Amino acid sequence: MIFKQFNFDGCLAYIIACGNRRKGAIIDPSHDAQPFLDFVASQSLSIDYVIDTHTHVDHVSIAPELADILGAKTVLSRLAPAQREIGSKVTELFGIEKILAENAMNRIDMHLADGDELHIGDLTLKAIETKGHTQDHVSIFAVDRIFTGDTLLIGQCGRTDLPGGSPREMYDSLFHKIMPLSDDLIVYPAHDYKGNINSSLGFEKTNNVCLKTKRTPAEFEKFLKGLFPPLDAKTGKLQCGLSTEPVGESNDIDPLMKSFCISMESFLAAPHNETVIQPEEFLQKVKARENMFVVDVREPKELEETGFIKGAVNIPVRQVAARIEEFPKDLGTPIVVYCASGHRSSHAAVYLRAYGYRDVKNLEYGMHGWTDRNYPLEHRQ
Repeated sequence: MIFKQFNFDGCLAYIIACGNRRKGAIIDPSHDAQPFLDFVASQSLSIDYVIDTHTHVDHVSIAPELADILGAKTVLSRLAPAQREIGSKVTELFGIEKILAENAMNRIDMHLADGDELHIGDLTLKAIETKGHTQDHVSIFAVDRIFTGDTLLIGQCGRTDLPGGSPREMYDSLFHKIMPLSDDLIVYPAHDYKGNINSSLGFEKTNNVCLKTKRTPAEFEKFLKGLFPPLDAKTGKLQCGLSTEPVGESNDIDPLMKSFCISMESFLAAPHNETVIQPEEFLQKVKARENMFVVDVREPKELEETGFIKGAVNIPVRQVAARIEEFPKDLGTPIVVYCASGHRSSHAAVYLRAYGYRDVKNLEYGMHGWTDRNYPLEHRQ
């Protein structure tokens, strides 16, 4: 996979492409076409689609401009006409009406419905309708990541008080569409004002101010009214998310979040053999009783069903951040993490690197690889 993130003063855009066939898509482009064109040329890519996750209100989409240059199709939700109709009725709202009018002029070559797929080489992009910020919002699922637009942002969700917004629909999108997805998904939003690069869905489920507390739809609607400051013409700039922590919320997660997302990018870019330990090597270390901290990040029920590797401590992946005090104080301590297949534990390894642990390895193939080799397991009495 070929992947690139672009940051225009907090507005995030992406290119994702198939490494084998060099076909790709651009997601949520804004501001300046040249960086996109330069990257496409540098990677010898053919862009098939230029996708907007929704009708933007804070900037003008350059999707048609890029599509014309690159011979691609512009793509928006099937509900874009309905969202544009809502926008056409806004006559004065801090300049938003001008952006809405300009975006409404952009052509749409393809419409996406919930579950529709786009193919770029060997990669498949799947649309998930996620209303709430606007009526025409879609998130894009691709392999191991999800582009959440202005629905799920890092640490929060998008505003719901703009034209076409709805806190009740945002609740449905977050808790019925996104929350059931895998914790392992890497989250790439359309905005971030704190310098974050990405997150993971598991991390957001545990730490996101909009997700971590169980609320009814009515309670969630009331919460959102207090979360975002009123639209204010004095700021001179509309932001679809918060640039500061909401009142009453702790800011302690910010340094960790920045370290986490940097660690995530480093993990994704690192050669595979530098981030994993093979079952054969790990078995020898276990037999030799080498000094290392072994963590089984599966759920307790999984350990009861299959057993666990001798010496392992059970800390489920979603509890790693909350139970960090249970890890060694020496950040140089070798740590091995594992799960059923290696997916959940790869994210645990990223969390631990974000905390400063320097020698963290993920067990290749996880328990599947361990049991396939008939390596020894322990069982609780």
